[in-house]
Amino acid sequence: MALLSVAAAVLDLPTADQLRAHVRDAGSSAPVVFVAICALGTAAFFPKPVLATVAGLLFGVLPGLVLAVAGFTAGALISFAVARKLGRNAVAARIGHGRLRVLDAVFATRGVSATLVLRLLPLVPFTASNFGAGVTAVPPRSFAIGTALGLVPSTLVAAVLGDALQDLGSPRSFVALGCWLVLSTVGLLWGRHLLTRVPEPGPVDERNAELARDLSRD
Repeated sequence: MALLSVAAAVLDLPTADQLRAHVRDAGSSAPVVFVAICALGTAAFFPKPVLATVAGLLFGVLPGLVLAVAGFTAGALISFAVARKLGRNAVAARIGHGRLRVLDAVFATRGVSATLVLRLLPLVPFTASNFGAGVTAVPPRSFAIGTALGLVPSTLVAAVLGDALQDLGSPRSFVALGCWLVLSTVGLLWGRHLLTRVPEPGPVDERNAELARDLSRD
């Protein structure tokens, strides 16, 4: 996100108004295409903050927020479904056994609240957590609701920054960038703290893993 801000300040890029004019000319297909790009980009490990910032730049804050959250949630569900097809061992090899153990601990309570905490405090990178969640016991519906709700704060900040890219000296751009840095720092510190407190696998972890394997075979 910081790189996007620097690029907007240094390079001779089209203005936000010019870009939005192109989006308007594209008609109703533009939001559909953008949601699809967000969904596929999320599943393919493309950086989510970049897409969220572009959403604010192209569509404005609130429309961009809605479109980005819809696309990110769809992409998260794609990764979730793929992981359940691949199975636990394949996912652990991809994202790491340590991260998967963190996700097991977070999702031990299951439900919307566990997913919401994971999104508000990014303990594990977004796409990695989507794949990892697919081989835990969290229900798909709870995962989707928690993901959509938890994405709102960070996506809103990125959309505000994207909307202000052509006016980086404005107060809202500084506020948005400051909020984004705070969220990133808190998430990083909290995630590292949790990683150091993950217990060794025990009977409860084995039961969770067995239930996840059963779910992945369904």
